[in-house]
Order: sequence, then C-alpha cells, then structure tokens
Amino acid sequence: MSGTPSSSKPALRVRAVSEVKELIYISAYLFVVFGALTFYKSAILQSAGVHWLPWGFALVKSLVLAKFILIGRALHVGEGHRAKPLIWQILYKSFAFLILVAGFTVIEEAIVGFIHGKTFSASMAEVGGGTIEEMIATAIVMFLIFLPLFAYEALSEAIGDKALFRTLFVRRLEFEVADQNRTDFSSP
Repeated sequence: MSGTPSSSKPALRVRAVSEVKELIYISAYLFVVFGALTFYKSAILQSAGVHWLPWGFALVKSLVLAKFILIGRALHVGEGHRAKPLIWQILYKSFAFLILVAGFTVIEEAIVGFIHGKTFSASMAEVGGGTIEEMIATAIVMFLIFLPLFAYEALSEAIGDKALFRTLFVRRLEFEVADQNRTDFSSP
C-alpha cells in the first residue's frame, strides 16, 4: 500500500505534462487563427480610418478556448460516431465543441460582467459582436476553425499520432489502406 501514493505521482506528472503540451498546441493553433482574424479586421477598420489591433485579445482568447477544449475532452464531449466514416466524427465533434464553447463563453462573459458591475443582459449584448448577424457569423467561423483541429485529431486516432505527424511534417508515408483505396476508386 505504501507504494501506491508514490506510483501515482509519476502518472499524475505525466498526465499534467501531456495536458500542458496539449494546451500549448491548441493555444498556438488558435492564436494563429485569431491573430489572422484580428489582423484582417484591423486592416478593414484601418481602411475606414479606425486604428485597432488588439493582439492581447487573440492571445487571451486562444488560451481560454484551448482550456475550454481540454475541459470538453475531459468530459468526453462529441465522442459519438466513432464507427462511422471520419467525416461524421469530425463534423459532430466540431458542432458539439461549438455548443460547448458557446456555453462556456456565455458563462465567462456573465462572470466578467458581474465583476465589472454589469447586468447579465448587458454582458450578453456584447457576446459574438452584439447583433444576431455577428453572432451567427462568429458561430460559423468558430465551426470552421474547429474542423481542421478535430480532423487532425480524428486522423491521428485512425492512423496513429506519430504516423500522421511524420506524414504531414516530416516525410510522406505510404499506407496500405490508402494504396488499396486508390485501386478501389480507379476501378470501373
């Protein structure tokens, strides 16, 4: 029994290191996307004579959303459709996380509003830009941001994390399944 507490510490440490790495990877991806969107919005506003470039927004939002995604993973959000083609798993998970992030964003904005002395309705008026069109546009953009993130995750699960990473970033690997599918699609 005395070995149990010490053996749980390395497992806990490994899990913590793994989660910090995931937080960094997801945050980096989201920062690149939010940074590009921030730069795009800044360019549009600058053409109208408005100088706006809040890089802090992109950084903070990427860290917060990355943490929301890790919480969602811990809660097993969007883990349906594993037996179906990957596209269904990717779409389902992207939509499920869109709903999760929207819910967490409402809670976050309500708490921030409460700290700053705003009412709940005043805090919600600023979510997603304020108008229904901006909220819909924000939801569509977030869904499109989630698609490649969860596509990478689903492909990684299907062919292996190391194989996918090597294929995308190091060298192309030949997969038996891919060769078989090429012949299946080319046959009459």
